[in-house]
Amino acid sequence: MTFDSRIGPTGREDDLTNALRALYAPPSDEGYWSDLAQRIMARISNEDEIDTWWQPFARLARVGVLAAGVALTIASIALTREQASASIPSLAYETVADTPRTSLLQIAIEPDVNAEREATLRYVMAP
Repeated sequence: MTFDSRIGPTGREDDLTNALRALYAPPSDEGYWSDLAQRIMARISNEDEIDTWWQPFARLARVGVLAAGVALTIASIALTREQASASIPSLAYETVADTPRTSLLQIAIEPDVNAEREATLRYVMAP
């Protein structure tokens, strides 16, 4: 038994072959072919409508620019808020914890006026 690639290993199936030929047969109407030729020529003659590979991207350019603008605005607002929130704790810390150095220096240099009173109080209160 020889194998013919056009027939197949089990022989030709005429019903299937006829069904596929009917399905893939070209239209017999001459109007179809003339209409197809007119559509092709109209498409070729109108160069403005010829799709190139970048045209889908060009159609989305406005949307892309708008989305980039919105993203830039949101990022700048977030950055501004982050900087503002970062400066508030340092300002609060400096206000509360930072004492002028002159006042510390004055406390260290000035003699304690109440030292004698405290010494007397400690003497009286001692057991």
